[in-house]
Amino acid sequence: MSGEAVIQSASDTKPKPPYRGITRHAGKWLVKLRHRGKDVTIAHFEELEDAAWAADYARYILLGLNPACWRPKIMKPNFPPSEPEYVDSWYIRQRLIDAGLLTFDLAWDRSREYREAVRVSGEASKT
Repeated sequence: MSGEAVIQSASDTKPKPPYRGITRHAGKWLVKLRHRGKDVTIAHFEELEDAAWAADYARYILLGLNPACWRPKIMKPNFPPSEPEYVDSWYIRQRLIDAGLLTFDLAWDRSREYREAVRVSGEASKT
Protein backbone atom coordinates (compact mmCIF):
# COMPACT_ATOMS: atom_id res chain seq x y z
CA MET A 1 0.00 0.00 0.00
CA SER A 2 2.76 2.48 0.86
CA GLY A 3 4.50 1.65 -2.44
CA GLU A 4 1.32 2.67 -4.23
CA ALA A 5 1.34 6.05 -2.48
CA VAL A 6 4.92 6.66 -3.59
CA ILE A 7 4.05 5.81 -7.18
CA GLN A 8 0.98 8.05 -6.99
CA SER A 9 2.89 11.05 -5.64
CA ALA A 10 5.68 10.59 -8.19
CA SER A 11 3.16 10.70 -11.03
CA ASP A 12 1.63 13.91 -9.66
CA THR A 13 4.84 15.93 -9.95
CA LYS A 14 4.94 18.36 -12.84
CA PRO A 15 8.03 18.54 -15.04
CA LYS A 16 9.95 21.81 -14.74
CA PRO A 17 9.62 24.13 -17.74
CA PRO A 18 12.82 24.46 -19.77
CA TYR A 19 12.85 28.24 -19.23
CA ARG A 20 12.85 30.33 -16.05
CA GLY A 21 9.97 32.55 -14.95
CA ILE A 22 7.11 30.63 -16.53
CA THR A 23 4.75 27.84 -15.59
CA ARG A 24 2.05 25.81 -17.29
CA HIS A 25 -1.49 26.89 -16.40
CA ALA A 26 -4.82 26.00 -18.01
CA GLY A 27 -3.11 24.60 -21.11
CA LYS A 28 -1.01 27.73 -21.72
CA TRP A 29 2.29 29.17 -20.51
CA LEU A 30 1.81 31.67 -17.68
CA VAL A 31 4.15 34.57 -16.97
CA LYS A 32 3.70 35.81 -13.41
CA LEU A 33 6.09 37.93 -11.36
CA ARG A 34 6.33 38.72 -7.68
CA HIS A 35 7.94 42.03 -6.78
CA ARG A 36 7.82 43.89 -3.45
CA GLY A 37 5.11 41.59 -2.18
CA LYS A 38 2.86 41.98 -5.23
CA ASP A 39 1.99 39.16 -7.60
CA VAL A 40 1.49 40.37 -11.17
CA THR A 41 0.19 38.17 -13.94
CA ILE A 42 1.75 39.40 -17.15
CA ALA A 43 0.00 37.14 -19.67
CA HIS A 44 -0.71 33.63 -20.90
CA PHE A 45 0.99 32.39 -24.06
CA GLU A 46 0.49 29.49 -26.44
CA GLU A 47 4.17 29.29 -27.35
CA LEU A 48 6.83 28.41 -24.79
CA GLU A 49 9.52 30.71 -26.23
CA ASP A 50 7.14 33.69 -26.33
CA ALA A 51 6.36 33.20 -22.64
CA ALA A 52 10.07 32.89 -21.79
CA TRP A 53 10.83 36.10 -23.71
CA ALA A 54 7.97 37.93 -21.98
CA ALA A 55 9.24 36.83 -18.56
CA ASP A 56 12.71 38.12 -19.44
CA TYR A 57 11.43 41.39 -20.83
CA ALA A 58 9.33 42.05 -17.74
CA ARG A 59 12.37 41.45 -15.50
CA TYR A 60 14.63 43.64 -17.69
CA ILE A 61 12.10 46.50 -17.62
CA LEU A 62 11.36 46.09 -13.92
CA LEU A 63 14.93 45.55 -12.67
CA GLY A 64 17.22 47.04 -15.32
CA LEU A 65 19.42 45.59 -18.04
CA ASN A 66 22.21 44.21 -15.85
CA PRO A 67 21.14 40.84 -14.35
CA ALA A 68 24.29 40.87 -12.19
CA CYS A 69 22.67 43.70 -10.19
CA TRP A 70 19.41 41.82 -9.63
CA ARG A 71 18.78 40.42 -6.16
CA PRO A 72 20.12 36.87 -5.71
CA LYS A 73 16.65 35.27 -5.59
CA ILE A 74 15.59 36.80 -8.91
CA MET A 75 15.80 34.34 -11.77
CA LYS A 76 18.41 35.18 -14.36
CA PRO A 77 17.16 35.83 -17.91
CA ASN A 78 16.63 33.09 -20.45
CA PHE A 79 17.82 35.21 -23.38
CA PRO A 80 19.90 38.34 -23.98
CA PRO A 81 17.89 41.40 -25.01
CA SER A 82 16.19 40.73 -28.34
CA GLU A 83 13.08 41.68 -30.29
CA PRO A 84 10.30 39.10 -30.28
CA GLU A 85 8.23 38.34 -33.30
CA TYR A 86 4.85 37.77 -31.64
CA VAL A 87 4.95 39.38 -28.19
CA ASP A 88 3.64 42.88 -27.46
CA SER A 89 6.26 44.61 -25.31
CA TRP A 90 3.96 47.61 -24.80
CA TYR A 91 1.40 45.37 -23.10
CA ILE A 92 4.03 43.97 -20.72
CA ARG A 93 5.20 47.45 -19.73
CA GLN A 94 1.60 48.53 -19.18
CA ARG A 95 0.92 45.54 -16.90
CA LEU A 96 3.90 46.57 -14.73
CA ILE A 97 2.73 50.20 -14.64
CA ASP A 98 -0.88 49.22 -13.83
CA ALA A 99 0.36 47.06 -10.95
CA GLY A 100 2.13 50.09 -9.48
CA LEU A 101 5.59 48.55 -9.85
CA LEU A 102 6.92 51.18 -12.26
CA THR A 103 6.16 54.73 -13.21
CA PHE A 104 5.47 55.47 -16.85
CA ASP A 105 8.70 57.49 -17.11
CA LEU A 106 10.87 54.71 -15.66
CA ALA A 107 9.22 52.10 -17.90
CA TRP A 108 9.82 54.34 -20.92
CA ASP A 109 13.48 54.94 -19.99
CA ARG A 110 14.15 51.23 -19.47
CA SER A 111 12.36 50.41 -22.70
CA ARG A 112 14.65 52.81 -24.59
CA GLU A 113 17.71 51.25 -22.91
CA TYR A 114 16.44 47.81 -23.87
CA ARG A 115 15.91 48.80 -27.53
CA GLU A 116 19.40 50.29 -27.61
CA ALA A 117 20.87 47.05 -26.23
CA VAL A 118 19.01 45.11 -28.93
CA ARG A 119 20.33 47.47 -31.60
CA VAL A 120 23.91 47.23 -30.36
CA SER A 121 23.80 43.43 -30.10
CA GLY A 122 22.34 43.25 -33.63
CA GLU A 123 25.16 45.38 -34.98
CA ALA A 124 27.76 43.30 -33.13
CA SER A 125 26.39 40.06 -34.57
CA LYS A 126 26.62 41.44 -38.14
CA THR A 127 30.37 42.09 -37.88
